[in-house]
Amino acid sequence: MSAMPEIVRIEGRGPVAMALALFLARQGFDAASIVLDPVPSVLPDWLASRSLALSLGSWQLLSRVAALPPAAPISKVEVSLRGRAGRTRIQASDLGAPALGYVLRYGPLHRALAAAIEARPAPARPASVEGTPAATLAVIADGDPGAGSQVRDFDQTALLAEVVAERDGHGIAFERFTDEGPLALLPLPEAHRHALVWCARPAESERRAALDAPAFEAELLAAFGRALGSLKLDGARLLAPLQRRVRAHDRDAQRIAIGNAAQALHPVAGQGLNLGLRDAFELARQLGELRATNQPLGEAVARFRRARRADRGLTVAVTDTLAQAFTVPSIARIESLALGALDLIAPARDGLAAALMFGLRTR
Repeated sequence: MSAMPEIVRIEGRGPVAMALALFLARQGFDAASIVLDPVPSVLPDWLASRSLALSLGSWQLLSRVAALPPAAPISKVEVSLRGRAGRTRIQASDLGAPALGYVLRYGPLHRALAAAIEARPAPARPASVEGTPAATLAVIADGDPGAGSQVRDFDQTALLAEVVAERDGHGIAFERFTDEGPLALLPLPEAHRHALVWCARPAESERRAALDAPAFEAELLAAFGRALGSLKLDGARLLAPLQRRVRAHDRDAQRIAIGNAAQALHPVAGQGLNLGLRDAFELARQLGELRATNQPLGEAVARFRRARRADRGLTVAVTDTLAQAFTVPSIARIESLALGALDLIAPARDGLAAALMFGLRTR
């Protein structure tokens, strides 16, 4: 096997694929060695308007390679249980951080990354339909983890929407756990506007999606409370069935899956994209070291997989637990006490926050 991949063929058109191309360029890979799927210039409305939560770590990584668009900083995360005691607050100021993360829409992020790719002196070339050279290393950065993946069906569907609040949240992200599933309201760049992610049983989410706006707003207010005053629906409601799918252990040294192609997670805590971006950064770092040491490609791929194992395992475990723990009454009572204790034990709370902001660091 060659010491260096002659070509890194990136299969994907989303943020993780584009970020990998930019991270590789920063490691010294030239345009001739990076083949990227054509990036669409126009996105469907449902995708362009989708809200994304970038952790502070992801924001910092992307800021190194692109001029990022305006985003809403998350100054505090407030976690609570509907109808039960137990609450914790994680504040950026307590951690000495400028923000815990940032919320923006898919469309502006897509345009920023695409512009960064085009602006490079020798931009990553798009793969042609015919005549694409064989890739020494193929990286699948988009799509489903595929057959043979480990699947967990949460029996939940996420209802996605945007709402306008009577009072501005001033950068607070709310995560409220109910006996149906988690409900999150995330600040958006425009004042008073929030992204809603409301997880519940499929039939219940479908029923809510069909309600007229006043009835929907009444149910949302009953579930969330009046921390932001009244909540007015603005725009379409979308439904997304929720499963956790993790790609089976891969041994192919010339084909790597990252991002959604490696793991598709429950949206609670908003960790799916952040995990994928850490995949992309670590892979680029390992391939950059390969350039310097001239070791076999297989060794760099093996190091990448070892380096990502702990972070991936922890993130999957945390999101799985948060997705359903509070929906089981007997467990929820214990979790209520644990959540209250977490608010009092600052090192544990801050350690969890750091893991969500930057991933589990093994170096």
